[in-house]
Amino acid sequence: MKQLMYFLLIAGFLTACSSDKDEEGQKISQEQLDALVGTWTLVEYNVTPEQDVDGDGSASENLLEELDCLEATLVLTQEFRWSLNNVQLTVTPITGGAFGINCGPASSDSGPWLFLNNQVLLSEGADGTFQLSGSTLTQTIGDDLPGVRQLVYQKQ
Repeated sequence: MKQLMYFLLIAGFLTACSSDKDEEGQKISQEQLDALVGTWTLVEYNVTPEQDVDGDGSASENLLEELDCLEATLVLTQEFRWSLNNVQLTVTPITGGAFGINCGPASSDSGPWLFLNNQVLLSEGADGTFQLSGSTLTQTIGDDLPGVRQLVYQKQ
């Protein structure tokens, strides 16, 4: 009898959890879901101060203009899961606001996402909040180098 009560308690808990997910999924309209689901490609990796990493005499805030090896892809699914594949950077201070910046290893991460107040919220791993504007997702971190100021993704 005690085992049956324990089983019913667990079954009730699991049922309650699954209905919470259903309710969470219903907070977003189909139109919003269609706009969000898909592949997003990194189009800006903005830093401050601007850097001339490729040594061409032209410094830029957007490291994608300086490093051919830098890339990232964010995928959002209808099941409210995200995956991120990106190239990590190695940033080393030199002098006078200059940094040595090189592409490091590729990494990937994933987890659940939700949409709230026109923002995509990622959790587990690469936590972040992205502001949606048309077909652009923008994550503003606001750090100076060796950190990042802003990441901008464009929907493909």
